[in-house]
Amino acid sequence: MILLSVDTSSTVGALALMKWDENKSHFSFDDLDLLLQEWTLNVSAYHSEKLLWGIDQLLNAASLKVSDIDVYGVGVGPGSFTGLRMGLMTVKTLADVFQKPIVPISSLAALSRTMSLWASSFNKKVISISVTDAGRGELFYLMGNSNSVKEVVVMADQDLPGLWKRGVEEGVSSPGELVKKIKKKLKIAEGAFWIINGQAVTRYPEFFLELPMEKQIKLDFPFLHQIQGRSLAQMTWEGLQAGVERPSGLIFPKYMRASHAEIKLKAGLLPPGPSRGSVD
Repeated sequence: MILLSVDTSSTVGALALMKWDENKSHFSFDDLDLLLQEWTLNVSAYHSEKLLWGIDQLLNAASLKVSDIDVYGVGVGPGSFTGLRMGLMTVKTLADVFQKPIVPISSLAALSRTMSLWASSFNKKVISISVTDAGRGELFYLMGNSNSVKEVVVMADQDLPGLWKRGVEEGVSSPGELVKKIKKKLKIAEGAFWIINGQAVTRYPEFFLELPMEKQIKLDFPFLHQIQGRSLAQMTWEGLQAGVERPSGLIFPKYMRASHAEIKLKAGLLPPGPSRGSVD
């Protein structure tokens, strides 16, 4: 079974190609042949310039064709509106053409996966926090106990199943409000340590200095402020085992808030157009 995983929720895209022996009943990191290819695409403009090229290169390097893919995994956000649409449109189109299922993946959970796996190895309570820049002075965030965060893939959506753990929170907030939420979380989990990653850490560093620095666990690994392709691959497999795969028609981006255009439209700030009345 061949699994292709993609995330384009930020300017740093992640791609991974994984081969799974369906006769095996569990995932083990000792299976070194599982991860066939892993790519990072750091784009300066739009993923439309590199995504399909990247998928093609990934498959060529593994001597595979797009028709060989059995299951897709895709980051559904939150993240860049344009980036998410590009990743989802590409994956949904390929899945439609070849009639293959898709595992939706929380982009924030994917960002947090490697960090949380590492943090959960400590003999102490650790709160994992992943933050990305939502623009307009806000952050997208995910936080929770590392032991729980390391096992989440996607939230349930109405009647659609998910793979999530109680106590893991995903949302959008101002930096100041987020720091208050983290402080509350640390107070409830008395004696807990905290660890954080994501691009917003460097954009709003002054806010996180308000947290107890003596309780912070510093990252020891490079590149953990961006999504790792191997995390996407593992989460795609976990979602498949949990039965959260969905047809393309039931895969939607998770924006968490309205776009600039929607806000302007509701406020009546957009000029008249063909769908909004006459220009007279």
